[in-house]
Amino acid sequence: MATIGKITQATSGTAAVRYAEGKEKLKASTKQFLLKSGVASHVVDQLHDRAVVKSGMNVDPEFASTQMKATRSAFGTTGKETVRVIQSFSTADLNPANPKDWQKANEIGYQLARKAFSGHQVAIYTQLDGTGHKLHNHIVVNMPNLKTGKKYHQHHDWQRLSALSDDICREHGLSVIERSKDPRERRTMAERQLKAKNEYVWKDDLRAHIDSVMKDTSVSSYKALSERLAESGIITHERGKSLSFEFLDAENKHRRARGKTLGEDYEKEQIFNELERRDKQPSQSASNSRTSTLSRAFEQRKRNVKSREPATSQSAKGIERLTVATGQNRSHISSTSKEFSTHVQRTKHRTKDFGTRVKRLGGQISNFSNAISAIAGKIGRYLKQLQAQKQDEQDLFNQLQDKLDQSRQHKEARDKDRGYYRTYQNRGFHR
Repeated sequence: MATIGKITQATSGTAAVRYAEGKEKLKASTKQFLLKSGVASHVVDQLHDRAVVKSGMNVDPEFASTQMKATRSAFGTTGKETVRVIQSFSTADLNPANPKDWQKANEIGYQLARKAFSGHQVAIYTQLDGTGHKLHNHIVVNMPNLKTGKKYHQHHDWQRLSALSDDICREHGLSVIERSKDPRERRTMAERQLKAKNEYVWKDDLRAHIDSVMKDTSVSSYKALSERLAESGIITHERGKSLSFEFLDAENKHRRARGKTLGEDYEKEQIFNELERRDKQPSQSASNSRTSTLSRAFEQRKRNVKSREPATSQSAKGIERLTVATGQNRSHISSTSKEFSTHVQRTKHRTKDFGTRVKRLGGQISNFSNAISAIAGKIGRYLKQLQAQKQDEQDLFNQLQDKLDQSRQHKEARDKDRGYYRTYQNRGFHR
């Protein structure tokens, strides 16, 4: 079974590749795990990078960073540089202590890249040094298309990639999550890890409260929904095409989440469609709720309520702390509003302070620029002085040279006269 755990965009493609490859960063504890699990010592000795297997589509995984950067430079790509996808495998399907399964995991990642990111440069790095030593792929996709240069842009990528990953897993004989039986929720890797340890997951807590209110078929308007949620300490915000929910969790921490991060059933469109259906058919809402997709999801969560009992019980304590003497949560809403108001004031103050700092920095830069200009002027004048001094020295040298030449000529003339005089003496002539 393979799951798509995280899809993010990276501002630095070089950093994304460097992290996925983990050059010379394989931990000694991972090597010890492999040796204890029966992996041959000569195989373990050859491992140095976090990525135990590497492959690439339209790129060499050993030089992916350089090649992807060159492509982005050629197309003038700005902003986000790569897409990062993490694909994880269950130990029941792929054994992290079997090198053949390392190759299989990487091959599945490569096939997913071919189907999902055709026309892009993709590097696939298979690691096993995470929590529980589960095999997982770091798939790094370069933004620009090699033919058009257009950046990768795909809506609802989690659903699309999950469906493609499931198809590939079936081809390889791996197990697949029956998503039709699973509530349509979106979970991060951290949430799944907490869930596996039976620890508190605040988003599950939030989902449980929303489910509890939505299961009441008398709730048939957004106003009724928000009021009922407020009674449970949950504030609902509507903005554009999205809904968001905020509350204090069982650990008394302020939390906020958008509906789409909780799952498809918590998005504004789904919830409003269900409320509208109930409003139009109030007499049949109880019977028809079982037939709607949203209500079927609620029924499924009801059957899974045992798995949420620890979170719900903890949440009850948190809600008791939030409820005021009147049984309403108005004071909490008021205090939250004051808290947000204070936060806004602090933000304004910080923004003003930041503006002052920017102005001060601008003045310093201006002064620095003026100082540079003054220094440049002094250097120019000094160079002119050097040039003039050099010319004077050259003129003086030329004058000395002329005097030396004249002196040499006078000497040669005198020597010549003296020579004639000696010749006359030698021949016996006297003046």
